[in-house]
Amino acid sequence: MRANADPQVTVPLVARALWGDAIDVSAVSGGEPLTQRAVLTRPVPSQTDDRWVLHLPAMDADSALDLALALACHAAAHRQFGGPPQPRAGLKPIQQVLLGVLEDARVEWLALQELPGLRAVWWPFHTGEAALRGNGFDDLLARLSASLLDPDSTELHPWVARVRRLFFETDGRTLALRTPQAVREAASTLGHDIGQMRLPFNARTYGVHAAYRDDNSHLWLPDDSLPTSDLSLTLDAEPLREEGGAAHTADEQPAPLEPSAVHSEWDHRIRRYRADWCSVYTPAPPVGPALPVPTAAAGEARRLAQRIAGLRGRPQRAGGRDHAGESLHAQALVDAGVDQRLGRPPDPRIHQRWQRLHTPLAVLLLVDASRSTASPGWAGSASVLHDMQASALATALALQSLGHRTAVSAFSSHGRHRVFMPSLKAWGEPLKGRALPPLPSEGSTRLGTVLRHGLHLCRVDAQQHPGWRRLILLVTDGELHDVDVHDPAYLGADLQRALLEAARQGVGVGSLLWTGTQPRAADPAFDHASRYRVQHQRGFEQGVVALLRALL
Repeated sequence: MRANADPQVTVPLVARALWGDAIDVSAVSGGEPLTQRAVLTRPVPSQTDDRWVLHLPAMDADSALDLALALACHAAAHRQFGGPPQPRAGLKPIQQVLLGVLEDARVEWLALQELPGLRAVWWPFHTGEAALRGNGFDDLLARLSASLLDPDSTELHPWVARVRRLFFETDGRTLALRTPQAVREAASTLGHDIGQMRLPFNARTYGVHAAYRDDNSHLWLPDDSLPTSDLSLTLDAEPLREEGGAAHTADEQPAPLEPSAVHSEWDHRIRRYRADWCSVYTPAPPVGPALPVPTAAAGEARRLAQRIAGLRGRPQRAGGRDHAGESLHAQALVDAGVDQRLGRPPDPRIHQRWQRLHTPLAVLLLVDASRSTASPGWAGSASVLHDMQASALATALALQSLGHRTAVSAFSSHGRHRVFMPSLKAWGEPLKGRALPPLPSEGSTRLGTVLRHGLHLCRVDAQQHPGWRRLILLVTDGELHDVDVHDPAYLGADLQRALLEAARQGVGVGSLLWTGTQPRAADPAFDHASRYRVQHQRGFEQGVVALLRALL
């Protein structure tokens, strides 16, 4: 085995050799090469793919073989001795991390009962200062992992010693936590202890000390359905910060009990969809004093209606043969040739006409309501969000006056489990005299999920109103961000994937990038043909016309 230093070859061979179970191998792409974590994915009941796949990070050439061997053995232990995936609901982030550490130790202990030599494969990755001393929470987890792998450990920290007493029987060598449920209960209890100790924990920066251990995402069910834990814990040394720098914790944004839809999300690092990954809620707009509609909105709607009325769809053939037209009629040419050979006078109608017909449109406008839209708008208006709302509703009014169908929704997100899309105008709902609801600018921008839900809304409306040309206009500042995403390329790659899904479904998508008077670089995911930068007060009107012309 030492002669072959290719991890892509080593891992599947070692994994199958241990217990006869196949584990496929792929590569993690994106991110910082030497700081990536391995990702182990398991079969999802709703999908036909029944493979276990270990997605390998980039490895340093000098240690690649040792790391690949340890990764393969650890992944095989999870497949052989691990339990079914569990719901995250009911566990705080600290408890989830503890469950992962304890479950890693449990499957490794069970593996060592059959193959004791595996300890020599894993132990070198548990050495170092963090595994030997340090009293921060991350340090204690490193010390705990090393202590549970070594039955002769003389660890003196009282909390680590307490965990060992829970993990082992009184002899210090026999496993006490023999089931995943027992591990979950222990993690819940120990997480409460950490909360009482007031140890800070930052989920965004935490990384397992032992490099061969994967990210443990395979331990969890893809969807939460239970209420959150009522334990009060110290979760982060620094509260989560969203766009604009304001601090929030996840619990400050309560979600309704049941999501309106749950969508998959594309993970470019493993080149697979994460099934049932993002929950979308469609609450009613906030109740409160309505914001005044800008006086210019009515004029904007009239101008837009006049300009949109002049747009035509793609050229379509009108009628059959004609004496004149923009192109030749293929069948008429064949018939004329036959007539000539037979000595008959050919039919002179060998042309056909083309014309651009009015296309009935069904346009969904999706308005960014994330925290970055709280900045002042044009000419001292309340906010960028206020201007976006007013322009979107003026566009809907213009389209509605021409007989087109329209709907308007806002969007913001607070992590993948809380994507909010309140409806500002439903399909077929009249708009005359509509005031602007007092939407707050809060949260982040998870645009791939937003677009997928927009496609869902279009499909639902198309079932009752078929035959309309479906379009989605994204009104956003182009800053993709969410509090639980740390890879800067992740959300952009997911948006690009969602755009491909829209193209396959025949839905045109355009982006109105609200960049203001000081243009900034938008996410590369917006580098598609149907986009327009709104850089001045009349820019939105011009952008709508330009996008509709490009999409028709």
